[in-house]
Amino acid sequence: MYEYYATTNIGLESIAANELNKILSIDVEPLIGTIRFKGSLDLIYKVNLLSRTLHKLILLIGETEFNEIYDIYKFARYLNYTNYIERGQSFAVRVERIGTHPFNSMQIAERVGQAVIESFMDETGHRLKVNLDYPDVEIFCRVKENHLIIGVNTTGESLHKRGYRVYDHPAALSTTIAASMIYISNWKYEQILLDPMCGGGTLPIEAALLAREIPIGIFREQKGIGFAFKKLKFLDMNKYKNLLDEYLSKSNNNTYNIYGIDISSRHLYGAMKNATSAGVIDTIKFIKGDARKLENIITFTPNIIVVNPPYGKRSSNPKHIKRLYPEFLKSLRNIMKEGIVVAITAAPNIFKDEALKNGFTIINEYKTKHGDLPVKIIKLTL
Repeated sequence: MYEYYATTNIGLESIAANELNKILSIDVEPLIGTIRFKGSLDLIYKVNLLSRTLHKLILLIGETEFNEIYDIYKFARYLNYTNYIERGQSFAVRVERIGTHPFNSMQIAERVGQAVIESFMDETGHRLKVNLDYPDVEIFCRVKENHLIIGVNTTGESLHKRGYRVYDHPAALSTTIAASMIYISNWKYEQILLDPMCGGGTLPIEAALLAREIPIGIFREQKGIGFAFKKLKFLDMNKYKNLLDEYLSKSNNNTYNIYGIDISSRHLYGAMKNATSAGVIDTIKFIKGDARKLENIITFTPNIIVVNPPYGKRSSNPKHIKRLYPEFLKSLRNIMKEGIVVAITAAPNIFKDEALKNGFTIINEYKTKHGDLPVKIIKLTL
């Protein structure tokens, strides 16, 4: 049994934990921005290929409490890295630091790097090479207050970098947040799902990929992003290839009732390009229209609404939000008989007030961050 540590969106840990329970059928422990669990090495392939809500999967080497930076060096020096790095391989140390410390991330990386080299030299008589740009093995250090975790990054770049985007919307929603919102909606695949402000199409695309059971990591392979674990010599790449083939064989080409609406022709065209790149253009219907006048655009009754409206922080005037939200929610009320709405916004009070005025009931709220911007995901029912 190996110990794992996975990073995810702060505030959405329970959603990621539920996803991992379904993927792995094991107990997981959600913490703040992280998930902890134990299992075999095969979990490295499964989680990286299938998880839609996690960012990085770290194989734990050790953890401890410390008082000063020298304690970090001593602990890192004590660990044995020969199970994870082979002679001739290069390495780099990446640091995530949370809290206030009398030292910075670069100083931590230098001390841990020195400790790794010395420890490996003691065990093998061989001096490891450092490659800061393209290392074979990435040693991941997380320093939160006085707690230290050291492990091997099995993912590489964050899993939110799916690889299917060919059009970047200026206010694009993070794919892992989008997937979390789909999970929060409890969408059943026979239901009609609508994103009335779809922008670059992230929400409907993530919904389509989920319904088709497409292993989300496949696009990283196709687009050259790949996974860090493919350079780890202690893993069996034949097992990985067999699992990938198995997951691909379970995917389907069924069509689903998924719709995306946007007022901008440019963004709608970009959304269609992204959906084509993701291989789901045939099951998403994109429509040009104003989300404030939905009753004039659609002839169907959606069961599930997932939406990332303007926040009034980055891309829109705050005064515009006070006009947009009431008009949008009134229009939404006009086209829905009953159902679920999941929305993300940095102006939650305005959104909730207008939702209540239009007869919606607030079921749940999730505080998280989109980039560095505090936001809330709000789940409503009608």
